[in-house]
Amino acid sequence: MFARDRARAGALRERYPHAAEVFGLYLALVETWESVGDRVPSDGAVEWAHVHVLPRVIEATAAHGPPLLAAAVRIAVGNGLLAPASGAGPPAALNGPLRTAGDSGGGPLGTARGSGGGLLDAWLAGEELAPVERYLARATMRVVPLSAPTGHEAGRRCPACGGAPQLSYRTAGDDPLVSGRRMLHCARCAHEWTFSATTCPQCGETGKRTVHAEAAPSGSEEPRVGRGTAAGDALFPHLRAESCEACRGYLIDVDLGRDPHAVPHVDELAAVPIDLHMADHGYTKITPNLMGF
Repeated sequence: MFARDRARAGALRERYPHAAEVFGLYLALVETWESVGDRVPSDGAVEWAHVHVLPRVIEATAAHGPPLLAAAVRIAVGNGLLAPASGAGPPAALNGPLRTAGDSGGGPLGTARGSGGGLLDAWLAGEELAPVERYLARATMRVVPLSAPTGHEAGRRCPACGGAPQLSYRTAGDDPLVSGRRMLHCARCAHEWTFSATTCPQCGETGKRTVHAEAAPSGSEEPRVGRGTAAGDALFPHLRAESCEACRGYLIDVDLGRDPHAVPHVDELAAVPIDLHMADHGYTKITPNLMGF
């Protein structure tokens, strides 16, 4: 199920040194998700994930995550906010010195929830979570099937679970000069559905789309991003941002016509320089990705 994710993350870790830590963690999470297999029960799936998946996600993050994220997880577990359900204490990877919220670099941890089950329920309910909590909930619930709530916006929300889109991508068309149909990828359940190429997935406005494609580096090690079409020597020739001038929201768009080997939700993790450019220009991503970008 995750073979393509693993292969692509491994390739991108070598191609993009700036995202090596992110892809190292993603590969560790893939191992966690694969270990679950098809064992998720039809009843009580959230509590099951709390008991059997969340501790593994915590261990994988502590062992393989970028230093700041690994430290944030250590702080959260050390303060009992995300205590494993078994009651046996923190996972083995977290045994050792733990900073408290008041230590230097601690930062806000969000509201104490008493258990990981409460965290997962809060994420499902759409409650505001601290970044580390949101990350752990998303990584844990990646293997849990979700059902669609009633009353969500038709088309702009996932038809499978009602979640917001994480990214868009273009299928490879028969004509290399013409993009294929536009697809949206759900941030909650990874379902994909077709969507208008000219409509904002956040506010529904049409005709106010701006494409931000990477320009050529021109001798600089840092990529430049601007309006237009990606240059031939661009660092991300198959990635761009599509923004709405009405709501100032944006999504990363992946063009499979430019790179047929791309796995959209994996490749999007490498687009941090584009995300930084969009933030600098006053745009807000419709949904931050798994790693919080």
